[in-house]
Amino acid sequence: MKFFVALLSFIFSVVIADGVDHAEHSGYVVKTNVDLLRYREECVSQLNIPLDLVMQYQEWKYPNDEKTHCYLKCILEKFELYDAEKGFDVYRVHHQLEGDKADHTNAMHVAIDKCAKEAAVASDDACVRAYRGFTCFLMDYPHLIPAGNGSK
Repeated sequence: MKFFVALLSFIFSVVIADGVDHAEHSGYVVKTNVDLLRYREECVSQLNIPLDLVMQYQEWKYPNDEKTHCYLKCILEKFELYDAEKGFDVYRVHHQLEGDKADHTNAMHVAIDKCAKEAAVASDDACVRAYRGFTCFLMDYPHLIPAGNGSK
């Protein structure tokens, strides 16, 4: 569940260029499992997500459909990791995943940046870009997906 919070804090359109001043990211507050549960409820309600999809999301299954795309966009926006116009905030995503120990020169940061850039050109639709970035990261880091009983 902790990783899910971190990952959903992660993902997805136009990436902030490497030369940008990242001081604004230093004030980012890492979200908790409590935040995730609240955001889930809000997004499910707001988007009228059917129970069968909610159950799939709890098992880390994200079908390639419009409801799922927009659900992930909603969650990522609430985590302040994604903006429909600006795309993924790579530094915030990395900070959410690794906290204060995030080394923005390591392989995870590079992978997050790669997925964010790929998502940025995936579609004109912000929901699709959010989905693409999120699923890209899951493919790069499948070992981070918690095993278990739907408690994600």
